[in-house]
Amino acid sequence: MAWLQQVQRLLRSRWTTLLCLTCLILLSFSIEAEHHDETPHNAWDDADSTSWTHCDCPASRPDYIHDSSSESAKIAYLISIHNKRTIADGAYLVKALMETSRPGDTAVILIHVDKRVGIASREKESMSDKEQDKKKYLYFHSPLKRYVDACLANPVCATSNKRHDDNNTATLLEVHSHYAPEWSKWSMNDPTIWAMNYLIHDTKFRIGQSNGTWDVFINLSGDTLPVIPAHRISQLFSSRGPLANTNFVTSSSCVTGLLPTSIYHFPKHWMKRAHYFQHEIPKRFTYLDLISGEFKQDVEVTIYFGSQWMALTHEFVEYVVRSMDHPNGLGNVLMETLVKTEVLMTDETFFATILMNSPAFKHTIPKPNADGALEKYPSLKHLRYERMDENNPNPWGKYHSSDPLYDIPPKFADATDGEGAAKPWGPYFLGVYDLGAIRDSGALFVRKVSGTVDENLVRMLPVERRDGEERTEWEMLPEIRWPNLGVKIHDPFVWRAMKQKKNEIEEKSEAEAEE
Repeated sequence: MAWLQQVQRLLRSRWTTLLCLTCLILLSFSIEAEHHDETPHNAWDDADSTSWTHCDCPASRPDYIHDSSSESAKIAYLISIHNKRTIADGAYLVKALMETSRPGDTAVILIHVDKRVGIASREKESMSDKEQDKKKYLYFHSPLKRYVDACLANPVCATSNKRHDDNNTATLLEVHSHYAPEWSKWSMNDPTIWAMNYLIHDTKFRIGQSNGTWDVFINLSGDTLPVIPAHRISQLFSSRGPLANTNFVTSSSCVTGLLPTSIYHFPKHWMKRAHYFQHEIPKRFTYLDLISGEFKQDVEVTIYFGSQWMALTHEFVEYVVRSMDHPNGLGNVLMETLVKTEVLMTDETFFATILMNSPAFKHTIPKPNADGALEKYPSLKHLRYERMDENNPNPWGKYHSSDPLYDIPPKFADATDGEGAAKPWGPYFLGVYDLGAIRDSGALFVRKVSGTVDENLVRMLPVERRDGEERTEWEMLPEIRWPNLGVKIHDPFVWRAMKQKKNEIEEKSEAEAEE
Protein backbone atom coordinates (compact mmCIF):
# COMPACT_ATOMS: atom_id res chain seq x y z
CA MET A 1 0.00 0.00 0.00
CA ALA A 2 2.98 2.31 0.49
CA TRP A 3 3.63 2.46 -3.26
CA LEU A 4 -0.03 3.41 -3.89
CA GLN A 5 0.18 6.31 -1.44
CA GLN A 6 3.34 7.59 -3.17
CA VAL A 7 1.61 7.51 -6.57
CA GLN A 8 -1.42 9.38 -5.18
CA ARG A 9 0.90 11.99 -3.61
CA LEU A 10 2.73 12.44 -6.94
CA LEU A 11 -0.51 12.83 -8.85
CA ARG A 12 -1.76 15.38 -6.37
CA SER A 13 1.42 17.42 -6.70
CA ARG A 14 1.24 17.31 -10.52
CA TRP A 15 -2.44 18.27 -10.49
CA THR A 16 -1.62 21.10 -8.10
CA THR A 17 1.15 22.33 -10.40
CA LEU A 18 -1.10 22.08 -13.44
CA LEU A 19 -3.86 23.95 -11.63
CA CYS A 20 -1.44 26.75 -10.66
CA LEU A 21 -0.18 27.03 -14.22
CA THR A 22 -3.75 27.22 -15.49
CA CYS A 23 -4.56 29.99 -13.02
CA LEU A 24 -1.47 31.96 -14.05
CA ILE A 25 -2.37 31.65 -17.75
CA LEU A 26 -5.94 32.78 -17.13
CA LEU A 27 -4.68 35.67 -15.00
CA SER A 28 -2.27 36.75 -17.73
CA PHE A 29 -5.09 36.71 -20.28
CA SER A 30 -7.17 38.81 -17.91
CA ILE A 31 -4.39 41.35 -17.44
CA GLU A 32 -3.75 41.48 -21.20
CA ALA A 33 -7.43 42.03 -21.91
CA GLU A 34 -7.58 44.80 -19.33
CA HIS A 35 -4.52 46.42 -20.89
CA HIS A 36 -6.04 46.31 -24.37
CA ASP A 37 -9.21 47.90 -23.10
CA GLU A 38 -7.23 50.85 -21.75
CA THR A 39 -5.07 51.25 -24.87
CA PRO A 40 -6.42 53.70 -27.47
CA HIS A 41 -7.74 51.91 -30.54
CA ASN A 42 -6.09 54.27 -33.03
CA ALA A 43 -2.73 52.88 -34.17
CA TRP A 44 -1.19 56.38 -34.46
CA ASP A 45 -2.17 57.24 -30.91
CA ASP A 46 0.57 56.83 -28.32
CA ALA A 47 -0.28 53.74 -26.29
CA ASP A 48 1.93 55.03 -23.46
CA SER A 49 -0.43 57.86 -22.63
CA THR A 50 1.41 58.76 -19.39
CA SER A 51 3.68 61.09 -21.37
CA TRP A 52 0.63 63.15 -22.36
CA THR A 53 -1.24 63.21 -19.07
CA HIS A 54 1.33 65.33 -17.22
CA CYS A 55 2.26 68.92 -18.13
CA ASP A 56 5.76 69.48 -16.76
CA CYS A 57 6.12 73.22 -17.33
CA PRO A 58 9.09 74.74 -15.42
CA ALA A 59 6.87 76.78 -13.09
CA SER A 60 5.27 73.57 -11.77
CA ARG A 61 8.59 72.01 -10.72
CA PRO A 62 9.36 72.11 -6.97
CA ASP A 63 12.96 73.26 -7.53
CA TYR A 64 12.10 76.02 -10.01
CA ILE A 65 13.61 79.44 -9.26
CA HIS A 66 12.50 82.31 -11.45
CA ASP A 67 15.38 84.19 -13.08
CA SER A 68 14.37 87.81 -13.66
CA SER A 69 17.84 88.92 -14.75
CA SER A 70 17.33 88.06 -18.42
CA GLU A 71 14.78 89.98 -20.47
CA SER A 72 12.41 88.06 -22.71
CA ALA A 73 9.60 88.75 -25.17
CA LYS A 74 6.07 87.48 -24.70
CA ILE A 75 5.33 85.32 -27.70
CA ALA A 76 1.94 84.38 -29.14
CA TYR A 77 2.06 81.15 -31.13
CA LEU A 78 -0.46 79.96 -33.70
CA ILE A 79 -0.15 76.23 -34.45
CA SER A 80 -2.00 75.00 -37.53
CA ILE A 81 -3.17 71.38 -37.56
CA HIS A 82 -4.58 69.97 -40.79
CA ASN A 83 -4.71 66.17 -40.63
CA LYS A 84 -4.27 63.05 -38.53
CA ARG A 85 -0.48 63.12 -38.68
CA THR A 86 -0.10 66.76 -37.64
CA ILE A 87 -2.48 66.21 -34.72
CA ALA A 88 -0.01 63.65 -33.36
CA ASP A 89 3.08 65.66 -34.34
CA GLY A 90 1.50 68.83 -32.92
CA ALA A 91 1.47 67.21 -29.49
CA TYR A 92 5.27 67.13 -29.51
CA LEU A 93 5.40 70.78 -30.60
CA VAL A 94 3.05 72.00 -27.85
CA LYS A 95 4.90 69.90 -25.28
CA ALA A 96 8.25 71.33 -26.39
CA LEU A 97 6.97 74.92 -26.10
CA MET A 98 5.22 74.42 -22.76
CA GLU A 99 8.00 72.50 -21.04
CA THR A 100 10.92 74.71 -22.12
CA SER A 101 9.18 78.04 -21.52
CA ARG A 102 9.68 80.10 -18.41
CA PRO A 103 6.68 81.92 -16.91
CA GLY A 104 5.54 84.71 -19.20
CA ASP A 105 7.70 83.71 -22.19
CA THR A 106 5.02 81.81 -24.09
CA ALA A 107 2.10 84.14 -23.49
CA VAL A 108 -0.35 82.51 -25.88
CA ILE A 109 -0.72 79.24 -27.78
CA LEU A 110 -3.64 79.15 -30.20
CA ILE A 111 -4.17 75.78 -31.89
CA HIS A 112 -6.28 75.83 -35.04
CA VAL A 113 -7.50 72.43 -36.23
CA ASP A 114 -8.66 72.17 -39.84
CA LYS A 115 -12.46 72.13 -39.93
CA ARG A 116 -12.40 68.95 -42.05
CA VAL A 117 -10.86 67.24 -39.04
CA GLY A 118 -12.49 69.33 -36.34
CA ILE A 119 -12.52 69.12 -32.57
CA ALA A 120 -15.89 67.39 -32.12
CA SER A 121 -16.54 65.48 -28.92
CA ARG A 122 -18.06 62.00 -29.04
CA GLU A 123 -19.81 62.73 -25.78
CA LYS A 124 -21.92 65.46 -27.42
CA GLU A 125 -22.75 63.74 -30.73
CA SER A 126 -25.49 61.30 -31.60
CA MET A 127 -24.70 57.73 -32.63
CA SER A 128 -25.64 58.45 -36.25
CA ASP A 129 -23.18 61.36 -36.36
CA LYS A 130 -20.45 59.17 -34.89
CA GLU A 131 -20.82 56.58 -37.63
CA GLN A 132 -21.05 59.09 -40.47
CA ASP A 133 -17.75 60.92 -40.03
CA LYS A 134 -15.20 59.30 -37.75
CA LYS A 135 -12.44 61.69 -38.90
CA LYS A 136 -13.89 64.60 -36.95
CA TYR A 137 -13.21 62.75 -33.69
CA LEU A 138 -9.48 62.36 -34.32
CA TYR A 139 -8.61 65.28 -32.06
CA PHE A 140 -10.94 64.01 -29.32
CA HIS A 141 -8.89 60.78 -28.99
CA SER A 142 -5.49 62.30 -29.69
CA PRO A 143 -2.40 62.70 -27.49
CA LEU A 144 -2.60 66.42 -28.33
CA LYS A 145 -5.97 66.76 -26.58
CA ARG A 146 -4.75 64.73 -23.61
CA TYR A 147 -1.74 66.98 -23.24
CA VAL A 148 -3.73 70.22 -23.65
CA ASP A 149 -6.17 68.99 -20.98
CA ALA A 150 -3.26 68.12 -18.68
CA CYS A 151 -1.78 71.62 -19.05
CA LEU A 152 -5.12 73.32 -18.46
CA ALA A 153 -5.57 71.18 -15.34
CA ASN A 154 -2.35 72.69 -13.97
CA PRO A 155 -3.12 76.40 -13.33
CA VAL A 156 0.52 77.47 -13.09
CA CYS A 157 1.15 76.08 -16.58
CA ALA A 158 -1.87 77.10 -18.66
CA THR A 159 -5.29 78.68 -18.59
CA SER A 160 -8.11 79.19 -21.06
CA ASN A 161 -9.62 82.23 -19.34
CA LYS A 162 -7.24 85.04 -18.42
CA ARG A 163 -8.82 88.03 -16.72
CA HIS A 164 -7.62 91.62 -16.88
CA ASP A 165 -6.97 91.72 -13.15
CA ASP A 166 -5.14 88.40 -13.18
CA ASN A 167 -1.34 88.58 -12.82
CA ASN A 168 -0.96 84.92 -13.60
CA THR A 169 1.91 84.24 -16.04
CA ALA A 170 0.42 80.93 -17.20
CA THR A 171 0.13 80.42 -20.95
CA LEU A 172 -3.24 81.20 -22.48
CA LEU A 173 -3.91 77.90 -24.28
CA GLU A 174 -6.92 77.53 -26.60
CA VAL A 175 -8.02 75.11 -29.31
CA HIS A 176 -10.20 76.34 -32.21
CA SER A 177 -11.56 74.98 -35.47
CA HIS A 178 -13.01 77.59 -37.85
CA TYR A 179 -11.60 77.07 -41.35
CA ALA A 180 -10.79 74.40 -43.92
CA PRO A 181 -7.91 75.82 -45.98
CA GLU A 182 -7.42 74.52 -49.52
CA TRP A 183 -3.86 74.09 -50.67
CA SER A 184 -2.43 77.09 -52.59
CA LYS A 185 -5.73 79.03 -52.47
CA TRP A 186 -6.60 82.20 -50.55
CA SER A 187 -8.16 80.13 -47.78
CA MET A 188 -4.65 79.15 -46.70
CA ASN A 189 -4.49 82.62 -45.12
CA ASP A 190 -7.71 82.21 -43.13
CA PRO A 191 -6.34 80.69 -39.88
CA THR A 192 -3.49 83.23 -39.73
CA ILE A 193 -5.73 86.24 -40.36
CA TRP A 194 -8.27 84.90 -37.85
CA ALA A 195 -5.55 84.55 -35.19
CA MET A 196 -4.26 88.07 -35.87
CA ASN A 197 -7.76 89.53 -35.56
CA TYR A 198 -8.36 87.60 -32.34
CA LEU A 199 -5.05 88.73 -30.82
CA ILE A 200 -5.69 92.38 -31.69
CA HIS A 201 -9.43 92.78 -31.13
CA ASP A 202 -10.23 90.52 -28.19
CA THR A 203 -10.20 92.43 -24.92
CA LYS A 204 -7.99 89.89 -23.18
CA PHE A 205 -5.10 90.89 -25.46
CA ARG A 206 -5.41 94.66 -25.29
CA ILE A 207 -2.22 96.68 -24.83
CA GLY A 208 -1.89 98.31 -21.44
CA GLN A 209 -3.07 95.31 -19.46
CA SER A 210 -0.61 93.71 -17.07
CA ASN A 211 -1.42 90.28 -18.45
CA GLY A 212 -2.67 88.74 -21.62
CA THR A 213 -0.46 90.94 -23.81
CA TRP A 214 2.10 89.68 -26.31
CA ASP A 215 5.07 91.11 -28.20
CA VAL A 216 5.76 88.74 -31.10
CA PHE A 217 3.46 86.59 -33.25
CA ILE A 218 4.86 83.31 -34.61
CA ASN A 219 2.79 80.89 -36.66
CA LEU A 220 3.90 77.29 -37.04
CA SER A 221 2.75 74.14 -38.78
CA GLY A 222 1.94 71.23 -36.48
CA ASP A 223 4.90 69.25 -37.84
CA THR A 224 7.41 71.85 -36.63
CA LEU A 225 9.78 71.61 -33.66
CA PRO A 226 11.90 74.26 -31.96
CA VAL A 227 15.65 73.65 -32.19
CA ILE A 228 16.31 75.59 -28.99
CA PRO A 229 14.17 75.99 -25.86
CA ALA A 230 11.17 78.33 -25.95
CA HIS A 231 12.69 80.61 -23.28
CA ARG A 232 15.78 81.11 -25.48
CA ILE A 233 13.58 82.06 -28.43
CA SER A 234 11.85 84.62 -26.18
CA GLN A 235 15.22 86.06 -25.13
CA LEU A 236 16.35 86.47 -28.76
CA PHE A 237 13.15 88.41 -29.58
CA SER A 238 13.31 90.60 -26.45
CA SER A 239 13.71 94.37 -26.79
CA ARG A 240 17.46 93.99 -26.24
CA GLY A 241 17.81 90.77 -28.20
CA PRO A 242 19.32 90.45 -31.69
CA LEU A 243 15.91 89.68 -33.26
CA ALA A 244 14.09 92.64 -31.67
CA ASN A 245 11.84 94.77 -33.88
CA THR A 246 12.38 92.45 -36.85
CA ASN A 247 9.65 91.08 -39.11
CA PHE A 248 10.47 87.73 -40.66
CA VAL A 249 8.09 87.01 -43.53
CA THR A 250 10.35 84.40 -45.07
CA SER A 251 13.27 82.11 -44.35
CA SER A 252 16.32 81.18 -46.39
CA SER A 253 14.38 78.57 -48.34
CA CYS A 254 13.37 81.65 -50.37
CA VAL A 255 15.58 82.67 -53.30
CA THR A 256 16.77 85.84 -51.56
CA GLY A 257 17.33 84.14 -48.22
CA LEU A 258 15.97 85.90 -45.15
CA LEU A 259 14.58 88.71 -47.31
CA PRO A 260 11.32 88.71 -49.29
CA THR A 261 11.78 88.16 -53.04
CA SER A 262 10.42 90.70 -55.54
CA ILE A 263 8.41 89.07 -58.32
CA TYR A 264 10.72 90.86 -60.77
CA HIS A 265 13.70 89.04 -59.29
CA PHE A 266 12.52 85.85 -60.98
CA PRO A 267 13.18 85.27 -64.70
CA LYS A 268 10.17 86.01 -66.91
CA HIS A 269 9.63 82.34 -67.73
CA TRP A 270 9.71 81.24 -64.08
CA MET A 271 6.40 79.91 -62.78
CA LYS A 272 5.91 82.28 -59.84
CA ARG A 273 6.36 85.40 -61.94
CA ALA A 274 4.55 84.09 -65.02
CA HIS A 275 1.54 82.89 -63.00
CA TYR A 276 0.86 86.28 -61.43
CA PHE A 277 1.20 88.21 -64.66
CA GLN A 278 -0.96 85.68 -66.54
CA HIS A 279 -3.72 86.53 -64.06
CA GLU A 280 -3.26 90.22 -64.86
CA ILE A 281 -2.42 91.36 -61.35
CA PRO A 282 -2.42 95.19 -61.47
CA LYS A 283 0.91 96.88 -60.93
CA ARG A 284 -0.64 100.01 -59.43
CA PHE A 285 -3.06 100.35 -56.52
CA THR A 286 -5.11 103.07 -54.85
CA TYR A 287 -5.42 102.83 -51.06
CA LEU A 288 -5.37 104.71 -47.77
CA ASP A 289 -2.11 104.73 -45.82
CA LEU A 290 -3.36 104.21 -42.27
CA ILE A 291 -0.06 105.35 -40.75
CA SER A 292 0.26 108.73 -42.46
CA GLY A 293 -3.43 109.21 -43.25
CA GLU A 294 -2.44 109.90 -46.87
CA PHE A 295 -4.70 108.64 -49.66
CA LYS A 296 -2.31 107.11 -52.18
CA GLN A 297 -3.74 107.05 -55.68
CA ASP A 298 -2.45 104.90 -58.50
CA VAL A 299 0.89 104.10 -56.86
CA GLU A 300 3.11 101.18 -57.82
CA VAL A 301 2.76 98.12 -55.55
CA THR A 302 5.26 95.32 -56.19
CA ILE A 303 4.31 91.73 -55.35
CA TYR A 304 6.82 90.02 -53.06
CA PHE A 305 7.19 86.34 -52.27
CA GLY A 306 7.86 85.18 -48.73
CA SER A 307 6.59 82.30 -46.62
CA GLN A 308 3.38 81.19 -45.00
CA TRP A 309 5.29 80.77 -41.70
CA MET A 310 6.42 84.02 -40.09
CA ALA A 311 7.59 85.85 -36.96
CA LEU A 312 6.05 89.32 -36.72
CA THR A 313 6.09 92.24 -34.30
CA HIS A 314 2.92 93.27 -32.47
CA GLU A 315 3.00 96.62 -34.26
CA PHE A 316 3.05 95.10 -37.74
CA VAL A 317 0.30 92.57 -36.92
CA GLU A 318 -1.88 95.41 -35.66
CA TYR A 319 -1.19 97.37 -38.84
CA VAL A 320 -2.17 94.37 -41.02
CA VAL A 321 -5.42 93.93 -39.08
CA ARG A 322 -6.30 97.63 -39.27
CA SER A 323 -5.47 97.76 -42.98
CA MET A 324 -7.85 94.85 -43.55
CA ASP A 325 -10.58 96.31 -41.34
CA HIS A 326 -10.65 99.54 -43.35
CA PRO A 327 -12.29 99.13 -46.78
CA ASN A 328 -9.60 101.31 -48.38
CA GLY A 329 -6.66 99.96 -46.39
CA LEU A 330 -3.80 98.33 -48.30
CA GLY A 331 -4.54 94.96 -46.69
CA ASN A 332 -8.17 94.92 -47.77
CA VAL A 333 -7.47 96.28 -51.28
CA LEU A 334 -4.71 93.72 -51.81
CA MET A 335 -6.85 90.86 -50.46
CA GLU A 336 -9.77 91.74 -52.75
CA THR A 337 -7.42 91.91 -55.74
CA LEU A 338 -5.81 88.53 -55.00
CA VAL A 339 -9.17 86.85 -54.44
CA LYS A 340 -10.76 88.41 -57.53
CA THR A 341 -7.91 87.38 -59.85
CA GLU A 342 -7.83 83.86 -58.32
CA VAL A 343 -4.05 83.72 -58.17
CA LEU A 344 -2.41 80.91 -56.23
CA MET A 345 0.25 80.96 -53.50
CA THR A 346 -1.25 84.03 -51.79
CA ASP A 347 -0.13 82.68 -48.41
CA GLU A 348 3.42 83.32 -49.69
CA THR A 349 2.74 86.81 -51.11
CA PHE A 350 0.07 88.61 -49.06
CA PHE A 351 2.00 89.48 -45.88
CA ALA A 352 5.35 89.94 -47.64
CA THR A 353 3.76 92.37 -50.13
CA ILE A 354 2.14 94.45 -47.37
CA LEU A 355 5.41 94.63 -45.44
CA MET A 356 7.56 95.63 -48.41
CA ASN A 357 5.08 98.27 -49.61
CA SER A 358 4.60 99.92 -46.21
CA PRO A 359 7.22 102.64 -45.57
CA ALA A 360 6.59 102.53 -41.82
CA PHE A 361 7.63 98.85 -41.64
CA LYS A 362 9.85 98.18 -44.64
CA HIS A 363 12.95 98.91 -42.55
CA THR A 364 12.02 96.13 -40.09
CA ILE A 365 13.01 93.33 -42.46
CA PRO A 366 16.09 91.28 -41.44
CA LYS A 367 19.49 92.74 -42.28
CA PRO A 368 21.74 89.95 -43.54
CA ASN A 369 25.52 90.11 -43.87
CA ALA A 370 27.54 89.13 -46.93
CA ASP A 371 27.16 85.43 -46.07
CA GLY A 372 23.36 85.68 -45.93
CA ALA A 373 23.26 85.30 -42.14
CA LEU A 374 21.62 87.79 -39.82
CA GLU A 375 23.95 90.74 -39.21
CA LYS A 376 23.09 91.03 -35.52
CA TYR A 377 23.17 87.27 -34.94
CA PRO A 378 25.56 85.73 -37.49
CA SER A 379 24.86 82.13 -36.49
CA LEU A 380 21.27 82.50 -37.76
CA LYS A 381 21.04 81.75 -41.47
CA HIS A 382 17.49 80.40 -41.36
CA LEU A 383 14.57 81.39 -39.17
CA ARG A 384 13.09 77.99 -39.93
CA TYR A 385 15.05 75.17 -41.57
CA GLU A 386 13.25 73.10 -44.15
CA ARG A 387 14.23 71.36 -47.35
CA MET A 388 12.57 72.81 -50.43
CA ASP A 389 13.25 72.34 -54.15
CA GLU A 390 16.53 70.61 -53.43
CA ASN A 391 16.24 68.10 -56.26
CA ASN A 392 14.88 70.63 -58.74
CA PRO A 393 16.82 73.45 -60.39
CA ASN A 394 16.30 76.98 -59.16
CA PRO A 395 15.21 79.77 -61.54
CA TRP A 396 18.76 80.05 -62.87
CA GLY A 397 19.07 76.34 -63.72
CA LYS A 398 21.37 75.47 -60.82
CA TYR A 399 20.72 72.60 -58.44
CA HIS A 400 20.53 73.46 -54.75
CA SER A 401 21.65 70.08 -53.44
CA SER A 402 22.21 66.49 -54.44
CA ASP A 403 21.50 65.07 -50.98
CA PRO A 404 18.98 62.24 -50.78
CA LEU A 405 15.73 62.83 -48.93
CA TYR A 406 13.48 60.89 -46.60
CA ASP A 407 10.67 59.05 -48.32
CA ILE A 408 7.60 57.89 -46.45
CA PRO A 409 7.91 54.40 -44.86
CA PRO A 410 5.75 51.50 -46.10
CA LYS A 411 3.30 51.76 -43.19
CA PHE A 412 3.03 55.56 -43.38
CA ALA A 413 -0.44 55.55 -44.95
CA ASP A 414 -1.74 53.23 -42.20
CA ALA A 415 -0.27 55.42 -39.45
CA THR A 416 -1.78 58.56 -40.98
CA ASP A 417 -5.12 59.06 -42.71
CA GLY A 418 -3.85 57.86 -46.08
CA GLU A 419 -1.44 60.77 -46.51
CA GLY A 420 0.95 60.41 -49.42
CA ALA A 421 4.57 61.37 -49.97
CA ALA A 422 5.80 64.97 -49.95
CA LYS A 423 5.34 66.99 -53.12
CA PRO A 424 8.30 66.85 -55.54
CA TRP A 425 9.29 70.44 -54.72
CA GLY A 426 8.99 69.90 -50.97
CA PRO A 427 9.00 70.54 -48.16
CA TYR A 428 10.56 67.14 -47.48
CA PHE A 429 10.50 65.25 -44.20
CA LEU A 430 13.56 65.68 -41.99
CA GLY A 431 15.46 63.07 -40.01
CA VAL A 432 18.73 62.49 -38.18
CA TYR A 433 20.75 62.64 -41.43
CA ASP A 434 19.69 66.31 -41.67
CA LEU A 435 21.18 67.21 -38.27
CA GLY A 436 24.38 68.56 -39.80
CA ALA A 437 22.42 70.95 -42.02
CA ILE A 438 20.20 71.98 -39.10
CA ARG A 439 23.33 72.65 -37.06
CA ASP A 440 24.78 74.83 -39.84
CA SER A 441 21.53 76.76 -40.31
CA GLY A 442 21.28 78.22 -36.81
CA ALA A 443 17.50 77.97 -37.27
CA LEU A 444 15.06 78.49 -34.42
CA PHE A 445 12.61 75.94 -35.86
CA VAL A 446 12.64 72.94 -38.21
CA ARG A 447 9.90 71.61 -40.45
CA LYS A 448 8.76 68.90 -41.53
CA VAL A 449 9.44 66.70 -38.51
CA SER A 450 7.25 63.68 -37.86
CA GLY A 451 7.38 60.72 -35.53
CA THR A 452 5.89 58.64 -38.34
CA VAL A 453 9.03 59.18 -40.46
CA ASP A 454 11.93 59.50 -38.00
CA GLU A 455 11.05 59.57 -34.32
CA ASN A 456 14.76 59.90 -33.40
CA LEU A 457 14.77 63.56 -34.44
CA VAL A 458 11.61 64.17 -32.41
CA ARG A 459 13.39 62.83 -29.32
CA MET A 460 16.43 65.08 -29.81
CA LEU A 461 14.74 68.46 -30.11
CA PRO A 462 14.79 71.02 -28.63
CA VAL A 463 18.39 71.11 -27.44
CA GLU A 464 18.81 72.54 -23.94
CA ARG A 465 22.13 73.94 -22.78
CA ARG A 466 23.17 73.20 -19.22
CA ASP A 467 24.68 75.76 -16.87
CA GLY A 468 28.35 76.21 -17.61
CA GLU A 469 28.07 74.85 -21.15
CA GLU A 470 30.11 77.12 -23.46
CA ARG A 471 28.81 75.69 -26.72
CA THR A 472 25.64 77.02 -28.32
CA GLU A 473 22.63 74.75 -28.68
CA TRP A 474 23.38 74.32 -32.39
CA GLU A 475 26.98 73.32 -31.66
CA MET A 476 25.65 70.67 -29.30
CA LEU A 477 23.86 68.93 -32.17
CA PRO A 478 25.78 65.94 -33.57
CA GLU A 479 27.27 66.60 -36.99
CA ILE A 480 25.41 63.80 -38.75
CA ARG A 481 25.05 64.23 -42.50
CA TRP A 482 23.89 62.26 -45.50
CA PRO A 483 26.59 59.74 -46.52
CA ASN A 484 28.42 60.75 -49.70
CA LEU A 485 27.42 57.58 -51.49
CA GLY A 486 23.79 57.88 -50.42
CA VAL A 487 21.65 55.59 -48.30
CA LYS A 488 19.68 52.53 -49.33
CA ILE A 489 17.42 50.82 -46.82
CA HIS A 490 16.93 47.05 -46.99
CA ASP A 491 13.86 45.32 -45.62
CA PRO A 492 14.51 43.13 -42.54
CA PHE A 493 15.75 39.62 -43.26
CA VAL A 494 13.15 36.95 -42.52
CA TRP A 495 15.14 33.74 -42.68
CA ARG A 496 12.22 31.33 -42.76
CA ALA A 497 10.57 33.20 -45.62
CA MET A 498 13.88 33.41 -47.50
CA LYS A 499 14.46 29.68 -47.07
CA GLN A 500 10.93 28.91 -48.19
CA LYS A 501 11.37 31.08 -51.26
CA LYS A 502 14.69 29.38 -52.03
CA ASN A 503 13.05 25.95 -51.73
CA GLU A 504 10.24 27.03 -54.05
CA ILE A 505 12.77 28.21 -56.64
CA GLU A 506 14.70 24.94 -56.39
CA GLU A 507 11.53 22.85 -56.67
CA LYS A 508 10.44 24.85 -59.71
CA SER A 509 13.86 24.37 -61.31
CA GLU A 510 13.76 20.62 -60.68
CA ALA A 511 10.26 20.36 -62.12
CA GLU A 512 11.32 22.25 -65.23
CA ALA A 513 14.38 19.99 -65.59
CA GLU A 514 12.24 16.85 -65.41
CA GLU A 515 9.99 18.18 -68.15
